[in-house]
Parts: sequence; structure tokens; C-alpha cells
Amino acid sequence: MKFRQIRSALSIVEFAGVRFLIDPMLGDKYEYPPIPMTVNCAPGTPTSDLPVPVESLFDVDAVIATHLHFDHFDEAAKARLPKSLPIFAQSEAEAAIIRSWSFEDVRVLSAEGVEFKGVRLCRTECEHGRSDLVMADAYQKVGMSAEACGVVFESVDPALEASRFYLAGDTVYCKAVETTIERLRPGIVAVNAAGAQFPRGHTLIMNEYDVLDLMSRFPAIDVVATHMDGVSHATVSSDDLRAFRKAHGLSKLHVPSPDETIEFTRGPLEA
Repeated sequence: MKFRQIRSALSIVEFAGVRFLIDPMLGDKYEYPPIPMTVNCAPGTPTSDLPVPVESLFDVDAVIATHLHFDHFDEAAKARLPKSLPIFAQSEAEAAIIRSWSFEDVRVLSAEGVEFKGVRLCRTECEHGRSDLVMADAYQKVGMSAEACGVVFESVDPALEASRFYLAGDTVYCKAVETTIERLRPGIVAVNAAGAQFPRGHTLIMNEYDVLDLMSRFPAIDVVATHMDGVSHATVSSDDLRAFRKAHGLSKLHVPSPDETIEFTRGPLEA
């Protein structure tokens, strides 16, 4: 498989020969105001420009929207994504919203798995603030949902991809993540690792210590850090994480630069 980092949570995953565009935030640098009630490392979001022409991102087979927060599916994506591209949503409710934006082929992920071009996509649970009372109140104040999902990719033909790939999504390291890894045994995991906070002091996604705990628990896994250097409420940069990797000897932690592709050829995680 190949993981191509674009910007923030936006990436292209090529798995068993099928190309998926993940979490399209396509707006210009600083197009959206900074996140309220929290730390701000930049005057707006996104915190950088796209490293490639936006139209070049559309040479994919499908789109996966792990949830509909603006840093995962923004106004620019609504306007610029080809309306005929298949889009996978985390729930029927979010699929209905995406259909209301005139997208023609919107499908719903499930825990049991949905098949697409020989790839089985299984929806996984996230902890993106649902169990934190302060975060839940903050989401309510800004009219946003705490629901998000991850996805495990599995090739129907193991000869094409021997290892499963787990896109953990917007989550901290929690029991749901641990259970997913224990049950489905992915060899490669992508984690959103910018340590974003909302409100201040309440972490929405993994930071460096979440990554360290995950890798200590599952040392054989290759981990890709994504959702870096993209949002104004981040507390961990890619340079921070690279320094942390060196200090802690995390040789299987990959921190790609914008428009960098990492290719993996490996077997499944041993039981």
C-alpha cells in the first residue's frame, strides 16, 4: 500500500490498487478563522497552502469522509470535488447531508464492512470528545457534532495486500483504538497526531504521548502520523513529532512531509 500525505488530514491512500482521497479540506491558506475557545498556533485554518494543484487530487476511485468537521470536508470540497465521485460517509445522517450538496454516489460505512473494488472498508469507533462533558458542551455551543470514525482497509484478495491498514481518524488513544488493533490486527496504522485542543486543555486527537503509548503497546506496527501542520488549534507540529521520535527511538513512526508518499510492503500483525 501507499500513503501519500497532502496537507493536514488530507491524504491519498492506495490500497490493493484502489485510490482513496481521505478527508478533503481544499481551501486556501487561512481561508477559515481560527478555532474559538482554544489555543491558536496560526491566524486561521488551513495553516498552509496545498502543495499540489487541487485538480490533481481528483484522480482517485473514491472519497472517504471520516466526519464533516470543516477541516475534513470544507466549503471548497463541496464546490470543487467532482459530483460523480463515490463518497463514503460515517453514517446515514451524514450521507444525507452530503447528498444534499448534489453528490450523486454517497455510500455509508459499516462496522461489518462494505466492499468497494475488492477492498473491504470497516467503520471503527473514535473518541473525539463524546465522553468529555466540557468538549460536549463546547461542541453544542458551536453547533458541531462529536461523532467521527476511523476505517480499516482489508483486501478481499490477500495476495494484493497481506496486511490490513487502519486509518484511526480523529481520536485520542483510547480503548476503542486498542480494541480495533487487537481484533483486526492491522500492520499499518495512520494516526491524527497534532494534539488539537477544543476547548483549551481538552485534547481532541492524539498527541505525541498518545502515539508513544500506542507504539509501546503494539511495537510491531508501522505508524504514520497525519493531520499535522494544518489547523490553528494544533499543539504538536511535524517537527515536534520528529524530534520526539528521535528522543524515544521510535523507528517505526513515519512523519511524512507534504506531498510525500510512503510505500509499505509487509505481512499482517502477528497475533
